[in-house]
Amino acid sequence: MSARLMANPDFRAAAGARARDEMPTPPRAMAASAEKGKRRRAWPRWTRSAVKAALLLVPVLGLTAAAGSAWKRGNLADTLEAARDSVIRTTGDLGFRLSEILVVGRSETERDAVLDALGVRRGEPILSIDLADAKQRLEELPWVSSASIERRLPGFLYIRLSERQPMAIWQHDRQFTVIDRAGRPLADAAELARRGNQRIDTLPQVIGANAPQQVHTLLSALDGAPTIAPMLSSASWISDRRWNLQLGNGVTVKLPEGAAEMRRALRQLEQMHTASHVLDRDIVAIDLRLPDKAAIQTSATAQLPGWDDDTKKKNGKKS
Repeated sequence: MSARLMANPDFRAAAGARARDEMPTPPRAMAASAEKGKRRRAWPRWTRSAVKAALLLVPVLGLTAAAGSAWKRGNLADTLEAARDSVIRTTGDLGFRLSEILVVGRSETERDAVLDALGVRRGEPILSIDLADAKQRLEELPWVSSASIERRLPGFLYIRLSERQPMAIWQHDRQFTVIDRAGRPLADAAELARRGNQRIDTLPQVIGANAPQQVHTLLSALDGAPTIAPMLSSASWISDRRWNLQLGNGVTVKLPEGAAEMRRALRQLEQMHTASHVLDRDIVAIDLRLPDKAAIQTSATAQLPGWDDDTKKKNGKKS
């Protein structure tokens, strides 16, 4: 027996009524979002673009107004200067003012010296600062070998310093001056000692009127003698021609004239000390001025290389 499904004309209407009655009420978040969307549409879509354009046009309009005013005076230089000042004032009003200075690489240079060299003050328009001029003044400071400076808008100055390295203390006219590898004076050694700088205690002294001009040659030669260099206590520039070295153990090393000859002599001394520890023995001085020869001056109780061996042999013969 078959059956046919008959469509009830009142079924669709009843189902639709029940669906509307059973539809849940939207959550508060959905309702608030819908209401917020209505409020957003109250502003036209072109509003944000118009605000951006206005911010860009403010400096341009200021520049145009300044240029027009100065143009009436008929002076091109005044026109450009007035336009520049107007733009800088406008950017300052928009918040582009110096608020912080960050310095990287400063070790020996005093903080106040950096600020004095910059010549800036907090709150001034940051675009008014002449970076090239400030860089030049920083590099005129004794400790500074190079400097870089840049703006980080809206209100930061970022400065990186490379400082000179102290290499020796120049003794002259009862004064002690810290110098770098090139012989450039950096600071007063006594003043640094008063500030508690312990680094200067490790620096050798150089003595002589023109010693700073020659110290780079000496230091370069000592680079080739890494065993001898740490022993150096002081160096005297003799007769404007050559160096005498005073080691920490009291031994004097007389070096020859000329950069090449001095390097050769220091290498020879290093080989001698490595082979027989000659600098640890009871000697007063070593004269290396003659090529491939070393004249050793001893004290009354000096023990020269091989002395112990000779004594043992003599004792052995006697026995």
